[in-house]
Amino acid sequence: MTAATRRWLAAAFVALFAVWMLAPAGTPIYDGIGNPDEPYRFVKPPPTAKTTKAPTAAKAIVAVRNGLSGAQFANSAELGPQISVYVPPGALQVPAGATTMTVTATPLAPTPPLPSDGTITTNVYRIAAAAGGQPVQVIGRGNQEPSVQMRSATAAPSGPVFERRTATGWQRLKTTRVGNDVYQTAAATFGDYALVQPAHPAQAKKSGGVNVGLLAGGLAILVLTFAILGIRMRRTRRVGP
Repeated sequence: MTAATRRWLAAAFVALFAVWMLAPAGTPIYDGIGNPDEPYRFVKPPPTAKTTKAPTAAKAIVAVRNGLSGAQFANSAELGPQISVYVPPGALQVPAGATTMTVTATPLAPTPPLPSDGTITTNVYRIAAAAGGQPVQVIGRGNQEPSVQMRSATAAPSGPVFERRTATGWQRLKTTRVGNDVYQTAAATFGDYALVQPAHPAQAKKSGGVNVGLLAGGLAILVLTFAILGIRMRRTRRVGP
């Protein structure tokens, strides 16, 4: 292999690394080829929704080892799950003497006060953790912060955003679209979460998700790099011994 070929191979790997860095890191856990989602199950179906089975709650037991909470997923039982909560290692405060903790996500019908900036389009899910009947708080930050994924009732182009109920109303959260109808947010604290369709669709576009422009640009660079590499290698073979 000539020095020129080695240089172009190195450039190709750099371009591939750039695409990896530009593409979002979220992995859809619900969508799958040949395995379509079942209709959304509402606690209180809207007039336009079909009658379905009752939604299910998510529940998981989190082990405690060496005084730290372990990693665990809590998924509801629908196909695909309407909610999934991921608890990374060390994310939960461990009460003295606790050996396990329970994480739950319970579906509820939306109740007042409702968001003032849009309409709740899913169930409200009350996410909580407990040990020995006592609430457990989230202490993890950064990579140790829990994450929540919820499936939307529809796959609208201008999708919903996550909001969390607070003492003063609903708070909009940074939202990433990680699947056809699946959205993700970080959970610095547990409580009531829902997907809300903003009153103004443009607001949803600012909430995060796949940066199509950056991804397309990275892919274009990668394709161009390999095209140039192919031309150079053919020229090298023609002029070689």
